[in-house]
Amino acid sequence: MTTLFKNRVVFGWVMKKVHSVLFSFLIMTMPLVGCISNSSSVTGNCGESYQEMYGGYDYTYVTKDIDSANSLNITVQLINGGGGWLEESQQHESDQEIAVSLKVRFSDNSEISVGFQSTTWEVNGDEYEGSYWAEFLYYQSPDGLCDSDCDEIMFSAGYQDGMIYYDGTCEESPWIPI
Repeated sequence: MTTLFKNRVVFGWVMKKVHSVLFSFLIMTMPLVGCISNSSSVTGNCGESYQEMYGGYDYTYVTKDIDSANSLNITVQLINGGGGWLEESQQHESDQEIAVSLKVRFSDNSEISVGFQSTTWEVNGDEYEGSYWAEFLYYQSPDGLCDSDCDEIMFSAGYQDGMIYYDGTCEESPWIPI
């Protein structure tokens, strides 16, 4: 391989990773303008921005548990809609389709944020060896995380053209007590 070819391959790989990080940042920071109600059903009264961003996908929490080792265990379920790849899959020739993030707020109001490719948490989808989120998405923190009293969690998920909303509400990622 020539040096020029190697450099191009490395540059292409780096650019994919940069794109992934920027996409995840956009999903985590994109405010939802226009929601005007906390209706328990999606009835169209959430405003124009909501209608533009909502792709028919909602999520809920199946579990929000702190185990005996003070590890936080969260299971998020898609209650309607599709799911997608959480990372690029060369084997299945697919790019990342969904960006996910979980924030944890402690009793002292400090927060941590956990992305899919965390080095300290186990974060897995339910298909293709954890790389694909079809229905369930699993988060498990390291032991001792909740020694400092974990109080609330905020989950965010989105894809290139929209957001995944919480349990049929107008909110994409509300803070939920543990």
